Amino acid sequence: MLRRDVLDVIVTKRDGDEHGGVRSPRPSARSSGRLLVMARRAFNAYSSGFGSGPRRERAGSGASVHPPPPSVPRIGSGGRASVTPPPPLVGDRLTPPSDSVSAAAVVALADRLLALDDGAFFISWVESLQLGRQALDVGLAARLVRAYREMGRADRARDLAASIAPSPSPVTVTPIDLARLAVERAFLSIAEGRPEHAEGELRQASRALAQAPRGSGSREQLDVHLASAQLELRLGRQEPARASLRLAEHVAERLEEGMPRVAVSLALGHLSMRLSDPRAACKHYTASLERAPARSPGAMRAHGNLAIALSAVGRYEEARQNAVQAISIAADGSGGVSPNPSGGRDSIIPRDIRGESSPGVAIRHADAFDVLATVEIVADQPVAALQALDEAWSLLGEADAPALRLQIAQHRAWALALAARAPSAKQWLSKVEELRAGAPVDDVLDEQDYAMTRARTLEASGELEAALAFALPHTTRATDAFVTGVLNLVVARCADSLGEEATARAALERAAVSGDKHGWIFPERSASATLWEVAAKGGDSRVVRYAEKVLAVTTSAGELSPMSVQPMSLPPPSLYPSMPPPSLHDLAMYTSGTSGASSTSVESAADAEALLYVTTPNGVSRVKASEIAQATAGAGLVVDTRSHHLRVADRAVSLERRRALEPLVVQLLRRAKEGLSAEEILRAAGGPGPDSADAEHRVRVLISRVRDLLGDPAAIERVRDAGEYGKTRYRLAAGVVFALIEPLFAAGQH
Repeated sequence: MLRRDVLDVIVTKRDGDEHGGVRSPRPSARSSGRLLVMARRAFNAYSSGFGSGPRRERAGSGASVHPPPPSVPRIGSGGRASVTPPPPLVGDRLTPPSDSVSAAAVVALADRLLALDDGAFFISWVESLQLGRQALDVGLAARLVRAYREMGRADRARDLAASIAPSPSPVTVTPIDLARLAVERAFLSIAEGRPEHAEGELRQASRALAQAPRGSGSREQLDVHLASAQLELRLGRQEPARASLRLAEHVAERLEEGMPRVAVSLALGHLSMRLSDPRAACKHYTASLERAPARSPGAMRAHGNLAIALSAVGRYEEARQNAVQAISIAADGSGGVSPNPSGGRDSIIPRDIRGESSPGVAIRHADAFDVLATVEIVADQPVAALQALDEAWSLLGEADAPALRLQIAQHRAWALALAARAPSAKQWLSKVEELRAGAPVDDVLDEQDYAMTRARTLEASGELEAALAFALPHTTRATDAFVTGVLNLVVARCADSLGEEATARAALERAAVSGDKHGWIFPERSASATLWEVAAKGGDSRVVRYAEKVLAVTTSAGELSPMSVQPMSLPPPSLYPSMPPPSLHDLAMYTSGTSGASSTSVESAADAEALLYVTTPNGVSRVKASEIAQATAGAGLVVDTRSHHLRVADRAVSLERRRALEPLVVQLLRRAKEGLSAEEILRAAGGPGPDSADAEHRVRVLISRVRDLLGDPAAIERVRDAGEYGKTRYRLAAGVVFALIEPLFAAGQH
């Protein structure tokens, strides 16, 4: 039990801060600065906003038995209320005063403060209550662990979580409190690289929530799903991570409106970026921005992260506007207490409660300029990026922000390489390596980010063989990530210059398939224009589609003269406005007021004029739907992905019930000349990968089924690559004349 006057002090302080000292009935929505800020590295977030904590720190030999000594809150003058000392103790418990409130009410208030992004004040208040006490109530202690973790104070969070021993009485410890404690321990275990412990804590949290009253514990349930998604990502399991993210989104929809939704939307955006879904990330960051109070820390984080997501999909002007807004908010110091901009990895530097300038403000400001620099790099504006990085480095000064310092140095090396300033780029690369030596990296995306920066610097220095040798092993890791696509383009350019055409083609195809699948628009479009022109004449419609898109973006942005773009199989619609067919909406405008029969004719006309990709042994071309019969004449094998039908000679086969075989057949047609390796066959068919125990057997079964489907065992032949370690491949026989029909745009694209 806590005295009511202590509770009144807290509510009065929150309301007085917001309303000029006049108390209002409830705390305001003003947020004061938890920073899971801009998720920039590799255009992926390293935490969800709910607890990865400082990942560069490592626990010692063991967690301390007792909580760390409390810190004394800094209380300013000028009418600020001071925290009332706690009442006397009787054993381990507070002596209940006559005018008191229940611990449950205090825990509810704690949840409100944390939802308002006011972790710093909450920590100061609870630490003041902790003076002279043996232990905190389990529910309040679990919230304190959360506040420590969200503010970046991982050591404090770890020690306190290890010291909490739940009471054996179920009356004093609720299932929600047990679930919160288990979730916090799971987040900390993930940050420390202990996945087994995290899995155990998440199971315990789920059991506790199952015993909670129906309809309660939504926030704890949400955090269970967010922690599960982070854990699956740490273990490299993409599909389970996506499933956990979908569950988290479902629970988030049931949360009440207010500040909690701001942090939740940011967390969902971070996970979406990490799962290479920038469009979903934009949606979540926009939702966070719409809910956050104007010029609040939540708005700053939403603007910064939205800028990163928008730049990754080629919306550069919008990205710049959001980055500038983040800089503006960070500059006015409205963030209250500022955690380190490294995504919650390092200790925070608090700002004085009176609101004076502090290193935390400078860190936020530097981080926001680094966001702008990232946008300019991806927009192929290295000079503007270097100007922003100069500002960021100057603002950072001697502040204790090692992760942000590493990030800025790495971006500077990249920008210098893009600006063809190779000597300076190598100097900054050396600085990056020095900073990395003091902060071991345990994340695959961090490694990919460094690998790309180093390979690009070596390329700028003319050391193409070294760049290629260093980069190649990294091209098959985190294949869907934005930074891996950039790295594949570095490999493609180096290999092309060295005359290694097969290596260049494979790397370019990997980048194009990733870009087409996720919507990425990679930088250095002009430098790679020659490669994209070649790719636009290839035999894979996904590669052709993406190549045409990049060339269109490059031309429309004025980065490349339209005359330098070589003719393609057919010109892309975005380059030649007369080519695209009229949409149903456009046609309806000309036929408004007509009868239903006329409406049907409009739809038929649109369907007949729609453009499709048709892949044949001669390459990929665009064909009107009304001309499909002419385009596929003479083909003995025709696969139509729109209707999921296959035609072999005069025999038609439905692929509706053969969904595992359809993508494999499509891939065999796309790669008719090169063929597919066993790993590529398993990936195309889905299911267990090449590391499964029965991988070889599954490959043989899949190829046997494809041969049965085609009605000719000789239609698929087995070949072996040259060399001692050449891979076995399966490809379409040279005599098979085929046609693959696909929509012009992939699912989810406009």
